[in-house]
Amino acid sequence: MPRLKRKAKRTIVSIFILLAILIGFFSYKYIINKDNENPSIKDFIDSAKDNEKEKIQTFTAKLIATGDGLAHPAVYNSGYNKETNSYDFSDMLAFTKEKLKGYDIKYYNQETIFDDSKSYSGYPTFNTPSGFGTSMLAAGFNLVSLATNHSMDRGSESAKASAKWWEEQKNILATGMASTPEKRNEHKIMNANGITYTMLSYTYGTNGIPVTEDYTVNLFNEEQVKADIAAVRDKVDVLIVAMHWGIEYQQNATEIQKQQAKFLADNGVDIVLGTHSHCIEPWEWIDDTVVFYSFGNFVSNQMDLTNPMQKKIAVIGMFATLDITKTVDTEQNTTTIKIDNIGADLNYSYKFYNKDKGKYDFLVIPFSKMEAQYLNNYESIYNEFSAVLKKYDSNINIEPLPIS
Repeated sequence: MPRLKRKAKRTIVSIFILLAILIGFFSYKYIINKDNENPSIKDFIDSAKDNEKEKIQTFTAKLIATGDGLAHPAVYNSGYNKETNSYDFSDMLAFTKEKLKGYDIKYYNQETIFDDSKSYSGYPTFNTPSGFGTSMLAAGFNLVSLATNHSMDRGSESAKASAKWWEEQKNILATGMASTPEKRNEHKIMNANGITYTMLSYTYGTNGIPVTEDYTVNLFNEEQVKADIAAVRDKVDVLIVAMHWGIEYQQNATEIQKQQAKFLADNGVDIVLGTHSHCIEPWEWIDDTVVFYSFGNFVSNQMDLTNPMQKKIAVIGMFATLDITKTVDTEQNTTTIKIDNIGADLNYSYKFYNKDKGKYDFLVIPFSKMEAQYLNNYESIYNEFSAVLKKYDSNINIEPLPIS
């Protein structure tokens, strides 16, 4: 009996050990499967997702654009610091700097030239301190159009000096003027979040001042424009053209503007950015090309104009915005570009007497930040100019006024 008991005891112990091993094994399998369900199926799904990600790649960039940096003497004198003998416009651009945050491509039109070796001047032949450009870049602008009717205001040498100043700036694209023939045909390609782009810039003329060296400023000529487009179209995802065109203080696009916009659209341009009229003009789609006929003034001293209508429309401009989406299908070897979410925010070139400086000062104010202390009838102005912008196409998201 004792021997049988010992054998039974060993058997029972063995059974318990076997049960413990089995319980441990199945517990382990349960935990693994709980966390990972069926590993082979999950691995297959993850692999399929990874392959799909590799096949379809998406890139996005945001663009913001505004109008003329028109530096009348009152404008550039507002930024002059007598103690340091330098120019700083950061106060004028405080709202603008905040507005540009969150955008990748940030455009404005530099209406006037920079030649610091000569005296500064205003209308009708402008020359502006380069400190104006330095401040605009410090505010965040990185895409600048230079071809305007004032490009030749102080002659060929000043035009080349201004172009050279812009060519020396880093991490930006400024185009429309050049210091040498080689620079004229050196089309700089930029990259925003994996989306490549470049810009061409043209003006209708130079106020009758001869362009003795054709590389100094780009005059609009269909044959030349076609050649320029052909040189860059297959090298970039997005092609932008800046057009200095139209009739001053006219809030509608002319037939010539419409014809030229159609020409650009037919030749593969994606975005057209218009300036010169010193007032807002409508926007529209031409096939797959988005056209802004005019942004109006970004900043100017044109509130001193005697004509009441010109005075009003010349101080109201806008910031236009849009999204660019690039989708790459590596399996099909295709790339598609989509431009959408067209938006705008009106802006006001506010002039006031600065007691601390003892002179007139300027502040560019987006209407989304507007207050009655800057413009007491801003609500009616907002409605009036929003209607102008929507005249050809109402599908634009204009930022609302702040809640009072």
